[in-house]
Amino acid sequence: MGSFRPAEFMARYVAYFALVAVIVVFGILSPDRFLTFNNLGVVLQNSAVLAIVAIGITFIIIAGSIDLSVGSVMAFSGAIAATFAGPWGAWAIVLAPVVGAILGAINGVIFVRFRIPSFVVTLGMLSIARGATVIYTGGSPISIPLTSAFDIFGIPPMPFLIAAGVAALMGGLLAFTTFGRYTFAIGGDEEKAAILGVPIGKVKFAMFALSGALAGLGGGILTSQLGSGSPTVGSGFELLAISAVVIGGTPLTGGAGSIIGTVVGSLVIMTLSNGLVIMGVSSNVQTVLTGLVLIVAVMISIRRGKLKIIK
Repeated sequence: MGSFRPAEFMARYVAYFALVAVIVVFGILSPDRFLTFNNLGVVLQNSAVLAIVAIGITFIIIAGSIDLSVGSVMAFSGAIAATFAGPWGAWAIVLAPVVGAILGAINGVIFVRFRIPSFVVTLGMLSIARGATVIYTGGSPISIPLTSAFDIFGIPPMPFLIAAGVAALMGGLLAFTTFGRYTFAIGGDEEKAAILGVPIGKVKFAMFALSGALAGLGGGILTSQLGSGSPTVGSGFELLAISAVVIGGTPLTGGAGSIIGTVVGSLVIMTLSNGLVIMGVSSNVQTVLTGLVLIVAVMISIRRGKLKIIK
């Protein structure tokens, strides 16, 4: 029987402790406004899109890479979906993950084929997709007709139900399939995984396409909530999504992680944001606190034995 390791235990369950701590603190400071069923619904609604996008990045971070393009992919995918929301109605939502998957696949091809670090590739796509969105929309939101059924995806409890379905499906993909095992193997020791016959390139390509698809889906849902395809959709979402993954116990060094942890990490971020809004804290201070939470989470979760490996 292995010995109990407090540091490893904290790294794995930091999100659960953080969620309980946030609920307790704001429950004490503002019980009449924070601890209500209506506010719980608001937190779940706001966490849905973040969880969907963060789940896609989870696979990439477990494999030891990174995706900084998700916010811009959300914007472009949402703008495309908004364009067809009139004639296509609710079916226009299908375009969002398709467009996202295409952009993610482009990331994957460049990353795998040309062996450029994922940080650089996705940083470039962040600018390309955001610029393309501004050009496509002309810098102004693309309004969704009031008669379109597309708005159903932004009305509670639809975002929560979609997020729950994505979490269940992706959780099964990561935990019970060969693709999931390959993802952990690449993040644990890529050279050894290659020797053992893991198709490294194909798995990495699939991960980026999957991340793009989920970012696109998140962008479609957020566009439905806003009622228009805005070129500013998803701005800053990269930090939030990566924070959710890391807070959820997935180290940036790769090799470990879980979908449920990412979902809890998303709840931590949105519960913290919700509590701060209730307390009247400015959005700028919220951004500072989110950054601090990310740093602390990295300090707790990072696997220092792998720091010599740069990906």
